[in-house]
Amino acid sequence: MSKEKILILGSNGFIGKNAVEFFAEKSFDVYSPKRQELNLLDTHAVESYLADLKPDYVLMSAVNIQSLEENVQTYFNLQRCTCYYKKMITIGSGAEYDMRNYVPKMTEEYFKKNIPADTYGLSKFIVGNDVEHHAGKILNLRVFGIFGKYEDYTRRFISNNICRALAGLDISLNQDMLFDYIYVQDFLQLLPNLFETKTQFNNYNICSNEPVSLLRLAKEIQRIHPGNVEITVKADGSRGEYSGCNSRFSTEFGPIDETPFSQSIEELYQWYANHPNLTLFLDKVRG
Repeated sequence: MSKEKILILGSNGFIGKNAVEFFAEKSFDVYSPKRQELNLLDTHAVESYLADLKPDYVLMSAVNIQSLEENVQTYFNLQRCTCYYKKMITIGSGAEYDMRNYVPKMTEEYFKKNIPADTYGLSKFIVGNDVEHHAGKILNLRVFGIFGKYEDYTRRFISNNICRALAGLDISLNQDMLFDYIYVQDFLQLLPNLFETKTQFNNYNICSNEPVSLLRLAKEIQRIHPGNVEITVKADGSRGEYSGCNSRFSTEFGPIDETPFSQSIEELYQWYANHPNLTLFLDKVRG
């Protein structure tokens, strides 16, 4: 019996790298062409590749945070070729709700109440809006905060502070806030069922219904780290809350099975602590 084929785009990125490993372990035939193998901005090259491969599923995680044009063109080059695959999942973002107008626990019905002005949010907004017209073929999963190995440790809060602790520096946050995080492994566990299921909607928030304070996460890192490390909070008070509501998803599929932060952060800490490039990581966070 032949394996199902999955095409993962954006495999140089954080989610893409994790997805390649995850689906390989799930016995899929994984295809993850690099830019030199497939130019996603080349309309005819994309169509030719899909027509030849005929993947069962496409996971679209490629993104250029500095280019609206590239993100939109890439999406539509894939969207126009739905005849060559069963379903495509795109990785959306809470930024689709417009960072200037966030409210706690945003629902999917909040979409289009405000239009993002930033490059990243607007490109994700355009994709999420178009996905509404492709029932059964394209699914957009809006993540808010997602963390795990391969993320950009120079700027992502959890990984950055793990590396700071390992480097003997204080754990640092500008100001506390409530943030909606999901562990990348928990996110990926949802995908096989979504590929195979006809969903009631085309856009879903994939998030926790219990946003966590950054200070609590800092304390988890402090607890896990075997040495003495302080937590520095640069400003008092809270910057507010960045969170979504996952009731649309959980009503249809049941609650998301979330790894406790005590476990997920420990797993990520150990990944860094045992990584062969640890010295390079630490030199970068030391500046």
